[in-house]
Amino acid sequence: MKRFLLVFIIALLLVGCHSTGTASPPAPAQPSDPAQTGSGPSAQRLLVLPDDGRGPIMDLFDQAQSTIRFKIYLLTDSQTREALIAAAHRGVDVRVLIEREPTGGGESNQASFDILRQGGVQVRWAPGTFRMTHEKSVVIDDRTALIGTFNYTRSSLGSNREYGLYLSDPALVTDIAAIFDADWEGEGISLGPDSPLVLSPDNSRQRLLELIDSARTSLWLEQATLLDNEITAHLVRAAGNGVDVRFIGPHRDQADDRATANYDKLRQAGAQVALLADPLVHAKVIVVDSQSALLGSINLSFSSLDMNRELSIVTRDAAVLARLQSTLDGDWQAATEAIAAPAGVISWQDAGNYVGAEVTVEGVIVRTYDSGKVTFLNFSDDYRNTLTLVIFAANYKRYPDPPASSFLHHTVRVRGTVKLYEGAPEIVIESPSQIEIIDKTSSQTAPQTANAPPAAPPPPESVLSWQEAGSYVGAEVTVEGEIVRTYDTGKVTFANFTQDWQGSLSLVVFAADYDKFPRPPAQYLLHQQVRVQGRVKEYRGAPEIVIESPAQITLLGPSVSADTPTPLPPPIGVVPWEQAGNYVGQTITVSGTLVSTYDTGAITFLDFTSDRNALVAVIFADDYGRFSQPPASLYEGKQVWITGEVSEYKGQPEIIVHAPEQVDVFD
Repeated sequence: MKRFLLVFIIALLLVGCHSTGTASPPAPAQPSDPAQTGSGPSAQRLLVLPDDGRGPIMDLFDQAQSTIRFKIYLLTDSQTREALIAAAHRGVDVRVLIEREPTGGGESNQASFDILRQGGVQVRWAPGTFRMTHEKSVVIDDRTALIGTFNYTRSSLGSNREYGLYLSDPALVTDIAAIFDADWEGEGISLGPDSPLVLSPDNSRQRLLELIDSARTSLWLEQATLLDNEITAHLVRAAGNGVDVRFIGPHRDQADDRATANYDKLRQAGAQVALLADPLVHAKVIVVDSQSALLGSINLSFSSLDMNRELSIVTRDAAVLARLQSTLDGDWQAATEAIAAPAGVISWQDAGNYVGAEVTVEGVIVRTYDSGKVTFLNFSDDYRNTLTLVIFAANYKRYPDPPASSFLHHTVRVRGTVKLYEGAPEIVIESPSQIEIIDKTSSQTAPQTANAPPAAPPPPESVLSWQEAGSYVGAEVTVEGEIVRTYDTGKVTFANFTQDWQGSLSLVVFAADYDKFPRPPAQYLLHQQVRVQGRVKEYRGAPEIVIESPAQITLLGPSVSADTPTPLPPPIGVVPWEQAGNYVGQTITVSGTLVSTYDTGAITFLDFTSDRNALVAVIFADDYGRFSQPPASLYEGKQVWITGEVSEYKGQPEIIVHAPEQVDVFD
C-alpha cells in the first residue's frame, strides 16, 4: 500500500511539472507507424502476408509528410497507385522507380507509369545498368523504410506468402535512400563491409554463401525457387555436415518446375524439401541457427544474384526471428508433395489452389489478347495475377473463328492442367474440346450501344503529318515523319515519331510479322524518314497503326542507309535470340528454344535454328567439367535464357558459355 501511495504521489508531481502555463493538448499517438514498435533506434517489425493484409502498407504511404521513395519491379495494384497519387496531391515529394520490362512483358507497368505520371507523381524507368530492377523497397520521410519480398499486385498483397521488414534505424534508412537516389540518377553506389544490407549485383552472392556456410545447427529456407548451382552446392554441403536443412518452395507441376533437379540434390544430401500449395510461396528468406535471417527481393538464381538490382537485409532482431520461425513452422506443417484434383467444377478464382492438378473451371471471359503467336483469355482485368487460358497460334486453325473474338464475353467451362507461369496460374488449351461455351448469350449481345465507337471520319485526301493521325481513328490514312525511337519487347515492336511517345502515334509490328522485314523492325525503322499507310486504331487512348507488312512503309531518304545496320543501345531485359546479331560486343541475355546440339569432342554447339548464319552458343571442352552432364545432352530441346557477350565468328553471332550459371533452363 505504501508503495502504491509513493507511486501515486510521484505521478502527481510529474503532472504538476508539466502543467505550468497554458495547458497544451497531448501529442497525437502514432501507434500505426509500423517501424516504431519495439525499443531503441534499431526497432524492426516483421510484416507477414497474406496474414497481416495490405492495411499496414497503405498506412505507411498515408502517413508520409515530406518524401516517398518507392522502387518496385511490378506494380498493378490500383490502391497503391491511388495512395501514391494522394500523397503527391497533399504536397509529398513522391518518386517512383519502376522496372520497364518485367519478365513476360511490361504492359501493366506501362499503365501504372502513365497513371502515376498523370497523377503528379515523379516516375522513372529503372536504369538499364541492370538486367532487371527487381528490388522492392519504400523509404518514407527519410525515417522509415520497408524492404519486402513482394510486388504491389493483388495476388502479392492478398494471397501469396510474402514478407517485409519495417526499419527505423537512421543509418539503415539513410543507406536505402542513398541506393534509391543513386539508381534514380543512374549512378553507382557501394555499401560499407559491415552493413546488414545485401545488394545485388554488388555483394549478394558472397554474402549469401557466407550466411549459408555459417550455419552450425539449422538452415530454414522459404524461397520462390532454387536455380543457382553454387547456392545449391553449399546447401548440399551444409546438409552433409549435419546441418538441419529444410526448404519450403511453391507447389508447381514437377515436370515444369526448373528447380526440381536442385530439390532432388538437396534430398539426396539429407535435406528436407516440402512444397506449399496455399499460400503460394513467393518469399525469399533464409533463417540460420534461429539467430539471423536474410529477407528481401533476392531469389536463388544466377540472374538475381549477379545481374539484377536486388535488395535484402540480414536481421538478428529477436522478435522478428521469433515470428518468422513461427510462420515457417506453420508453413512446413501445411506443405505437401501432391494435390488431389477437385471433384466437379470449380470457379476460376480457385484454380491457383490446384497447381499440377487437372481441373474443370467456369467463368466469364472479360478480356482477350492475340499477340500473333498466342491468344490469352482472361477472367479478370487483373490478368497478370489471375488465371489465364492460353491458346497457341499453331492451334488457331482448329477453331471456326479466332479465339480472341469467339470467347469474349462468354461464360466458358474449361478442362485442363493448372500450371504456374511467372507466379500466376494458367491452363494451356491444346484442343477446342477442352473449352465449352455454356451460356446462351451471343457475343453480339454484349453491350454495344452505350460504348459504341463513333463513326470513323472520312479518310483524308492528302498525306498527313504523324501529329494529325489521332484525328482519324478508324480511317485509312497515309502519314509521314521520322522514326526517332523504337522498342522491341520480344512480342511486339513499337516505332515512334517522338521521344515523348506516350499518347502519340505508334507504329506497331507484332512478332509474327518480323520475318517479313529484311532486318528486325526495331533496326529497320529507326532513324528513317517514312511514309506509312494503314488504319488508325486507338489503344489506351493513343493512336496506333499496325504494320503487317513492309509494303505499308516507304522509306524516304533515310539518314542511315537502309542496308547498313543501325547499332542499337544496350537492351533492356531479355531479347529474342534472333536479335543477338544487333548487339555484337555487348553482354546480353537472349531467350529461345535450343532445337539442336552437337558435340565435336572439342566443342559443343547449341543452336536455336538450323540456319548456320544465326546465333549459336559455344561451350569449349575445357569447361565441360563445370556442367553436371555433357552440355549437348543437358540442353538439347530446352527453352533457355543464355547470358554472355555477343561476338562474331566468320560473320556469325555467337555467345561463348564458360559456366552453367550463364544458362537458365525453363523446361
